[in-house]
Amino acid sequence: LKAKNYDEFFRLIKESGRSSYMYLQNIYAASAPEQQAMSITLALCDEFLGNRGAYRVHGGGFAGTVQAFVPFDMLDAFKTKIEAVLGEGSCYVLSIRPVGGYELKL
Repeated sequence: LKAKNYDEFFRLIKESGRSSYMYLQNIYAASAPEQQAMSITLALCDEFLGNRGAYRVHGGGFAGTVQAFVPFDMLDAFKTKIEAVLGEGSCYVLSIRPVGGYELKL
């Protein structure tokens, strides 16, 4: 990322996500395999984003969430598409600040 090689970063994100999906099989809860929202979301991301951006399952093992890196020019349409299938409020748009992390001591 420091070298601004975003294409490689996105390729690695997708590769890691495919590995989790195919080999860990952690995109649904074992107690409810009929719940396929994660599989559907990953398919929607693949169809919509194509070779732009990236996506992967994140926090799987309990049917976590999908983390998607969406180009700004596609963001509104992406959110609309995801929410049309999965319901309003199912897509959260987050931003990453340009500085590193902080430790909060309470």
